[in-house]
Amino acid sequence: SDVPCTRKSPLSLDYRLFEGEHTADIATPSVQQTSGSLTIKQMIAELEDVSADMGEKNAKIDRVIQALMMEENADVAEG
Repeated sequence: SDVPCTRKSPLSLDYRLFEGEHTADIATPSVQQTSGSLTIKQMIAELEDVSADMGEKNAKIDRVIQALMMEENADVAEG
């Protein structure tokens, strides 16, 4: 009964689904954020939140967080 099927084209969603008053119900705060770019500290904080939510599957995210922290420390040390 669980037979994979091939799709003729990739799944696409209409942009109008992500506009309007109902958007807050379906979009996460990170999706709604339109500030352009994140600082390293903001990125670390968001990744830590995601890592905590993922439980055991967070090893890769933890490595990214550590790399960003090392990069930030190197930037601070350089001046």
